[in-house]
Amino acid sequence: MPTVNLPSKPDAPVAYELFPGDTSSTLLVVCLNGLGLPQGSWKPTIELIQQSSLSPKPWILTYDRYGQGASQRDPRENSGDKDPGYAHTVDDVTEDLYELIQTVSPDRYSRLVLVNNSIGAHVARRYADKYPTIVEGILFLDSNPGNADYAEIWPNPNDPSFDLKTMVPANTPLDVYEAAYTKMTTTFAASAKNPEGFDRRDIKNLLPDPSNPKLKGSKTSDKGPWITVVGHELEQFSKEEWAMLKVPIGMADMYTQPMWQKYNEGLCQLTDPDRAEGPLIAPNSGHFIHKDNPQFVAQQLEDLIQKVESSQ
Repeated sequence: MPTVNLPSKPDAPVAYELFPGDTSSTLLVVCLNGLGLPQGSWKPTIELIQQSSLSPKPWILTYDRYGQGASQRDPRENSGDKDPGYAHTVDDVTEDLYELIQTVSPDRYSRLVLVNNSIGAHVARRYADKYPTIVEGILFLDSNPGNADYAEIWPNPNDPSFDLKTMVPANTPLDVYEAAYTKMTTTFAASAKNPEGFDRRDIKNLLPDPSNPKLKGSKTSDKGPWITVVGHELEQFSKEEWAMLKVPIGMADMYTQPMWQKYNEGLCQLTDPDRAEGPLIAPNSGHFIHKDNPQFVAQQLEDLIQKVESSQ
C-alpha cells in the first residue's frame, strides 16, 4: 500500500490509496474511517462505483489516520503537548486530512464528497465547516452521536430509583445488565482511550448540536452541500451489540435508537431541506454499514454524486 509523508510530519508516513477516475472529473470522493475498521473496508463499495454507469467517474481517496491500520503512530504523541493516550483531536485529524489531500491530489482538492462511518462524521463536519464551498456532498453512515454518552441515556443500576422490571428488557438478569452498563459507559465514554489515540473529549463541546453549524457547499449560491444520512437496521444492530458486547437485546430499541434517530434527523438539517435525504435505514446492516451492505452504500453514493454533478 502506498504511503506519503505530510510536509508537516516528514518522518511519519500515512498509508493511503488513490483510485483514479476519469481524467475529465474534478471531483474527489474521500472515505473517512471510524475507529473500528481501516481503509480497506471501503474497497467493496469503491469497486461497485468503478463498475457503475457514473460519468465522469470521480477519483476516490482512502487512508488510515495516524495510529490506525497501516499508518505510523501520530508524531504528536511525542511532542509533550498531548496527554498520554490522546494523540490527536478531531481538529488535528481535520488538519492532517487537508494536508493529505493537498499532497496526493493537488488537482482535485477544491471539490469533495466526504463518505464517513461512525466517528468519521465529526471529521466530515469540521472539514466542511472549516473549508466552506469545498465539500459539495456528505454521505453519513451510522454517525457517532458525539453529543451524548451511554451514561446519560441508559438507567444507572446503582441509582436508588432503578427498577429492573420496567427499565430494561424483560427477563434480563441484573448481573447481565450491570455488566453491559459498565462496559458501554466506560468503553464508549468520551474520555475513553482507544488504540489509535483519537481524543474524543472535546467533540461534545465542539459539536453539541447535530444540526449546527449549518454548512455551505455551493460555489455558486448560498446552498449547503448535498447530504444523505443513513442509519443501521435496528434488528441487525441489536444482534451485533449482543454478540460483541453482550448488550441485552431490546436495550437499543428502548434507549439507544431514539437518541440515534434524533441525532440523524439533526444531521439532515445541516443543509437546505431540498438538499437533504434521510434518515434512511440500511437493510441488513449493523454499525459498519459499508462492510455489511456495500451495494446499498454504493447506490447512495452514486445518487449523491449525481446530485453534486447536476448542480454544477
